[in-house]
Amino acid sequence: MAVHLRVVLEEHNIQKLKLPTGIPNTVEDLVSIVTETFQLHGEIGLLYQDKHFDNEFFSVTSTADLYDKATVKVILKEPTITLDLHPVLESSSLSSVSTYPASTTETDICPADHDASSEVLNYASSSSSDTIILPDSCRSAAWPVPFQVPEFSRDVELILAEANNLYDATGRHFMDASVKSAIMQELAKVIFSYTAYPTNQQILSVAEALVSKFPCLREPGSFAGLYGWQQRIKNKMHNYRAKLRSRKYSYPEIEINTLKRKHPGDAVPSKNIKKPKKAEVNYLPPHPTGESQETLEKERLDLIFEITKKNNAKIIADKMNKTFSSRRVEVVSLSPSVGVFKERWPALFTEAQIKEEFRRITTVSLEETFMRKLDEYTPGLLRLMRAKGGAAGCKMRPLLDTLNDTQNIEKKRDAVVCCLINYLGERQEDLFHDCQECEDYTDKTMKVIVKHNVMAEEDPSDLSIVIEGNQVMEGCGSRTKACILLMGLIYAINIEYPKELKNTFEAFQKLFLEIDGAKLLKKVHSLKNKLMQ
Repeated sequence: MAVHLRVVLEEHNIQKLKLPTGIPNTVEDLVSIVTETFQLHGEIGLLYQDKHFDNEFFSVTSTADLYDKATVKVILKEPTITLDLHPVLESSSLSSVSTYPASTTETDICPADHDASSEVLNYASSSSSDTIILPDSCRSAAWPVPFQVPEFSRDVELILAEANNLYDATGRHFMDASVKSAIMQELAKVIFSYTAYPTNQQILSVAEALVSKFPCLREPGSFAGLYGWQQRIKNKMHNYRAKLRSRKYSYPEIEINTLKRKHPGDAVPSKNIKKPKKAEVNYLPPHPTGESQETLEKERLDLIFEITKKNNAKIIADKMNKTFSSRRVEVVSLSPSVGVFKERWPALFTEAQIKEEFRRITTVSLEETFMRKLDEYTPGLLRLMRAKGGAAGCKMRPLLDTLNDTQNIEKKRDAVVCCLINYLGERQEDLFHDCQECEDYTDKTMKVIVKHNVMAEEDPSDLSIVIEGNQVMEGCGSRTKACILLMGLIYAINIEYPKELKNTFEAFQKLFLEIDGAKLLKKVHSLKNKLMQ
């Protein structure tokens, strides 16, 4: 039976809300409906007029207090913010990683100090030029698989334990709205510590983990008992981001999608959303504590001067690390051409800094992870490639036959990478361009240029990377190494994979780098299944 409510949004803004299926069972569901219907932002509360008390307003603690044509008033809850900044820890260890409680504590927003999900990664400092201190504003880890449900407050844990016992004995589901609200608050904190914009797959993993740990929370009225939780989490993250926008501490990854920051032609909430598309952990991090765009611009200018000096790799590494957030703002919000970006950040376009930038963005070690997984999959890949028939098999066979007489691991890796392109139904020529030294490459969008020197007896080829007609790397050494550095550049410059090589680059990312491997394209998914057999 349909029910109508009189909703007071503001003093002179009163709307009618129609509920076709009646009043929801929980206050949380009603809040979600009100939020979505009237496009409200921030966390809201509801009051209702009680006719037994001369129509005075009272807090809505149960939807049983509401009835057809009742008056409901919307109030906006203002968050209280406290910043608790922690210094960077120091250690003499070259390889150790230090973590400590979150650098920002927000009453009713940020997790408690013991919440591991809000820890911030800091590379230990030392005299080595290879050591990187990650800014305290960066996230420390990628999305966990499987998702780990956080430990709730002692009271909530005790209530849920009792509810689980009751569910096991009687099959009765837990419906307390206030406890569910506390659960949603803690989940939002943990989710935000990994990403501000969780994907549908990630939201589903949270809901599955929650009802798996607490079966009493499964909802019999929704699909698989999860759909209601998925919608709550999605709405909660929307409100959580709105709350964070209201405080003074800046979160660029949220603010960049506000309407006032968009181009007038894109001033629609759902249009041109800038968020991670390749599972970047630190897609658009805040500036380090005490820094601003102006101070970091001075650091950039100093960096250009420093690269002209010798034996100062440690200074360059420190300044590159410090200005990381400034580079991300530039590539995400301005999308400069590769030529302009290289001119402004020349220190980035070296092998060492490409690897470090990739680690800052994803928390993954680029070359080490890629090589390890490539070597692990090589026996299975060779088996599948040799069994492949058709045109793809014919293209791969000559290169595979050359491996019978060589034990050179580098040549084997190059052969596997080249054959993988054909195996996935794509063309090697779309990635590798073989040419003589005199050929022009300014018309190449994204290529690995393989220059052949017929006069050289050993190592007759020189490999370089060209993006948008600009040579951004040279002396890559091998085709495999060039692919690794190209992956690093794609993340660092924030550019998309070439459409004609989407399967190849997805295999690089999700198989060899193990980044966001839950959802795969059809051909890559099929390949992974065969490798797992």
